[in-house]
Amino acid sequence: MFSLRRVEWIYWSLVGFIVLVGVGMLFGHFERLVVTDSTCQPVGFYQLLGTPLPLHDGELVEVEIPGPQDHPAVAEGLKYHWFPKGEPWIKNVVALPGQTVVLKRQGVRVDGRLLPNSHVDRWTPGHHHRILHYPFGTYHLKQGQVWLYASGNYAFDSSYYGPVSENNILEKVRPWWVIPGSQFWLKKGD
Repeated sequence: MFSLRRVEWIYWSLVGFIVLVGVGMLFGHFERLVVTDSTCQPVGFYQLLGTPLPLHDGELVEVEIPGPQDHPAVAEGLKYHWFPKGEPWIKNVVALPGQTVVLKRQGVRVDGRLLPNSHVDRWTPGHHHRILHYPFGTYHLKQGQVWLYASGNYAFDSSYYGPVSENNILEKVRPWWVIPGSQFWLKKGD
């Protein structure tokens, strides 16, 4: 039989938890925070800052997932649940219209500059599935196109689905509270 003291403790614990969750949601709403737990960027909270235009090289942005009908790698990612459908991504813009991107297995170069940790993976962690990637080659970005990048291990960026339309860029973001280095927790096994 529960003692009255134990029932009160459970009651106030639940009330405290509900209040804490409510305050957190309210704070997140007013501060315009989103959370990411992907391998692309550090795990944590990011603050949405509004319109991304004009875009700048290196800018951190929230991105709408490119359409799976136009990007086979995105369709594959949705099929195998590598990321949730409809959840925006956080990526860095590393190439803008007029810039040249060279995509090779060893990595991505933008106007001759090698991006760190941009090696193109062929397998998912544990070698369960082959990963489709964008065809290796040289790409000159056209008006309205951007190349997205994330430095994390197993990051899913333009190396896999190619350049995306500027229309896919939703907002500028900045790290609000993140765990530095967490994008490297999942070790590369390829």
